[in-house]
Amino acid sequence: VKALLLERSKLITELETLSLVKRIYPTDANFVLVKVDDANAIYKQLVEKGIIVRNRNNVTLCEGCLRITIGTPSENKQLLTALQQMV
Repeated sequence: VKALLLERSKLITELETLSLVKRIYPTDANFVLVKVDDANAIYKQLVEKGIIVRNRNNVTLCEGCLRITIGTPSENKQLLTALQQMV
């Protein structure tokens, strides 16, 4: 649990620095809901890189959002690197 909380905190801190991220919703879960510029395009690019997140763009009240599960340190780094390349 400690490791998960630490990784979640690190991931949120890094996501906040990305210009494509518009909002990060508060969470106590093992995932974060992130409002982004173009959820469909970002989702597609991540899938092409083998990174799986949940596209919540078509879910009521979650338009423009991706749900990102907290992964291992290396998985989170891979996600952040991919997102940084999209900026």
